[in-house]
Amino acid sequence: MTVRELTADAEIRDAFPLMRALRDRIRPETFLAEIRRQQVEGYRLFGGFDDSRLVVLAGVRRTATLSRGEHVFVDDLVTSSTAQGRGYGTAMLRWLGRKAATEGLARMHLDARATAKSFYEKLGFTFVTAVPGWIEIDRLVSSGAS
Repeated sequence: MTVRELTADAEIRDAFPLMRALRDRIRPETFLAEIRRQQVEGYRLFGGFDDSRLVVLAGVRRTATLSRGEHVFVDDLVTSSTAQGRGYGTAMLRWLGRKAATEGLARMHLDARATAKSFYEKLGFTFVTAVPGWIEIDRLVSSGAS
């Protein structure tokens, strides 16, 4: 597998179908603009290719937080349904790990779906007790709760 950063408009647009398999809220007409907006904040999109076929996609960012310190955060990781189970996701994470190490980062963090947790645990990821949560802002502010 060959990994490279996707930077050109056309190659980012071409990655839409694979990203859509992971993120069903995204739309083809806004996908490029969403990627570009995230790139301003350090997001990078990497594609893993078997010959010329995109088989795995990873969206990552270098960041620092008070709770985690400086680290690489994997926002998105998705393998093509026709390529799953062949080690592409593992290979992408290891490639990202080597890249992060050369940049002086010691940790990789991510949020995982329950269905993917065992995949990450097999690689050695540790899951902590924090549970990501969300709410629609309108619902929060209109609930009258204080």
